[in-house]
Amino acid sequence: MSTVERPREATRARCPDEEGYVERDGVRVFYEVYGSGEPTVILLPTWSLVHSRVWKAQIAYLARHYRVVTFDGRGNGKSDRPDEPSAYRAPEFAHDAVAVMEATATDAAVCVSTSAGTAWSLIMAVTQPERVLGAVFIGPTSYAVTEPTQDWMRAPFNERLDSYEGENRYNRHFIREHFPEFAQFWAALCIPEPHSTRPIEFASEMAMDTTPEVILATIDAVHMDRAACAAELFVHGGQRLRQLAVQVKCPTLVIQGDQDHTCLPEWGRALAEDAGGELLMMSGVGHSPHGRKPVRVNLALREFVERVARA
Repeated sequence: MSTVERPREATRARCPDEEGYVERDGVRVFYEVYGSGEPTVILLPTWSLVHSRVWKAQIAYLARHYRVVTFDGRGNGKSDRPDEPSAYRAPEFAHDAVAVMEATATDAAVCVSTSAGTAWSLIMAVTQPERVLGAVFIGPTSYAVTEPTQDWMRAPFNERLDSYEGENRYNRHFIREHFPEFAQFWAALCIPEPHSTRPIEFASEMAMDTTPEVILATIDAVHMDRAACAAELFVHGGQRLRQLAVQVKCPTLVIQGDQDHTCLPEWGRALAEDAGGELLMMSGVGHSPHGRKPVRVNLALREFVERVARA
């Protein structure tokens, strides 16, 4: 296991008021706290390919009105990087979130997740309902309610290929041997909108704060080493998440881009229906609405948090 200290960013819209580490089962997780308003909003980590700065366009705005807690998901940023795939299973991230809430004296919060964070947010909402005032899911992934048709999910993951063009880059050997190129490919897949050069570069830069070994461990956490392609696992995972979603009792909001090529827009629509929540479908937007259209997303988040607070 290793810990990497990344240099402090030269420019931030707002620096944290508090920061620290919480340790659970030998893994240290780095957290930050901004602002002092009520209620608390916790911005959950997503796939370990990126760290908590993925929320940089939300933190300063939300912290003007609420108390905001973020943390680097295990595997990236200032948090530890366990070696074994079992350390990256969804319940581990959910347990980390609860540990961070306890370390920051956060009794309850509105949970905001994006992409892979869908799983840990649902786990928290069902197993820790007293801690989750409301849940927002942005670009929810793994919620496969229809057969996956995305090319990247059909790419042979464990085979060594003669060519790694296009979506065939979602491949174990390409990730291990050409990690910077993989990070660039994945960022461009998630951010397909025109004129997105800088957001793609930013996401790719965050990926360089982890390692290909960590990323492969996160993928093997769902037993990808036993599957031919990701589509096989997404169908099974989607069924399990649906079983959780129908048990959610708190208010929910799903923010989904209609040009999401990473996961299908109908999956986000299904999550909103299963959880009995609202759906904000954003036109012309890909897998990262909060990064590509931060003003619209921030206003939607504030409106949702205000409704939850009044309730």
